[in-house]
Amino acid sequence: MAALPKKKISRVRGRTRRAHSAVKLLGLVLCTNCQQPKPTHIACPHCGFYGNKKILTTKTDKRITARLKRDQAVAARKAKTEAKKKAAPKKSTPKQSSTLAASRDRGQAKPAPKGSAKQGSDKK
Repeated sequence: MAALPKKKISRVRGRTRRAHSAVKLLGLVLCTNCQQPKPTHIACPHCGFYGNKKILTTKTDKRITARLKRDQAVAARKAKTEAKKKAAPKKSTPKQSSTLAASRDRGQAKPAPKGSAKQGSDKK
């Protein structure tokens, strides 16, 4: 069996016993770097500084680095395509269309693709 109290504990006695266990407010101070309120003796959650040193990588830092990498990649692609355009002059491809036109002028038929129904009709 569990132990049971011999007498009722009054409200005052019970509340005085629990007086020290109340939730207390945190002591907030201003960050020396970004001037945002932060709890004492921990790194600032906004800028990641503790004293004069940056010791945390914040979400904002991650977004900035990702954006920089993306911008650098786009700039590199643009530079690469511009270099290709400058290095190689434009090549026109009228050869294919002219050979088809020449074969039509000579009366030659275009070869039928493999597996078509026309191959079976050629044999008589």
